[in-house]
Amino acid sequence: MEQEFVKALPILHQLTKAGHQAYFVGGAVRDSYMKRKIGDVDIATSASPDEVERLFQRTVDVGKQHGTVIVLWEDETYEVTTFRAESEYKDYRRPEAVQFITSLSEDLKRRDLTINAMAMSADGELLDYFGGIQDIGQKLIRTVGNPQDRFQEDALRMMRAVRFMSQLGFTLAKETEEAVIKDRNLLSHVSVERKTVEFEKLLQGISSHQAIQTMVKTGLSEELPGLSGKEDRLLEACGFPFRALDTREERWAALLLYLRILPKDGEPFLKQWKLPGKVIKEAVQIVSACPVKLETEAMYRAGEQSLLSAVKISMLQQTKTIDTQKLKEVQRSYHQLPIKSLRDLDISGADIMTLRNRPAGKWVAEELRRIEEAVLAGKLSNRKHNIKEWLRAWDQH
Repeated sequence: MEQEFVKALPILHQLTKAGHQAYFVGGAVRDSYMKRKIGDVDIATSASPDEVERLFQRTVDVGKQHGTVIVLWEDETYEVTTFRAESEYKDYRRPEAVQFITSLSEDLKRRDLTINAMAMSADGELLDYFGGIQDIGQKLIRTVGNPQDRFQEDALRMMRAVRFMSQLGFTLAKETEEAVIKDRNLLSHVSVERKTVEFEKLLQGISSHQAIQTMVKTGLSEELPGLSGKEDRLLEACGFPFRALDTREERWAALLLYLRILPKDGEPFLKQWKLPGKVIKEAVQIVSACPVKLETEAMYRAGEQSLLSAVKISMLQQTKTIDTQKLKEVQRSYHQLPIKSLRDLDISGADIMTLRNRPAGKWVAEELRRIEEAVLAGKLSNRKHNIKEWLRAWDQH
């Protein structure tokens, strides 16, 4: 048993000692079976939320009405959720009511995919009621039970299915794919923020190409912000290794490039995905730096981070790999620029106003730009004395 589970065993032991059932559940169990890196460890129990709070000194109520309590144990936090059955879903996302139960199999029945519906006991026994192990062996993404029922309950499960395709390199089971095609329009009931989370995870997967192809094939892409009508360009993006990029800004920039969305249209497109302003701004800056030009002015206008990001994307487009040595050479070239921004000029607007004996106005910015161009072109040394002499000489022309 992996250390992540061992650290959480005292919680299971305390619950079972009090007469309750308790198991590890969810993605951590799946990843343990597949020998993948384990993420958050979640626990399911027959104990009610109130009983969980009574048994543990440090807890946080994050949704007791739905059965979930956070237990703080040593330096870790664990979601402990009471076995539950759910009523009809009212908005393709949430059940109208939750009933706490004492059956593990009934609890696991409500989960999305067979590979996520396995449990593990404190002694390491794997409990698989719905064929998750078999589907892992066959590399299949399959819903628990009728796929249309699962998607009617929470339409985001369609996005989760293709996201797990990307992360695990699996394919959609035939009946699951058919249900996605039939019910894809239900995705309109899901908030943009939730769709964005799944799409970003999809781009980082080892098989993002296969997942994107499936999105286009099933029509899921038509239900995502700004992608309807761009199916051919999305398919072009299939071959790009998004996961080789370090930041979400870089991945969104690469997508903009493949969708052939110009910098001026990048901001409204990305706003549809409800992305943070900082991410939008940086992604558009990266696109503005493409195609990459390593001339002095082009590097200066791009800025170091956008320049390096644009170079990485260009390398991946051409060779599917990042040449770190060439990347360092580009960075060295950037660092050799005489200035990196207007602030680096050895003269200020106030200095120029004093020199000219004139009040502030647009002319100051124009002078600074003229100085900036001359310094970048190597026609002027970035020293205050030289700049003043250059301005005086300019006046005499």
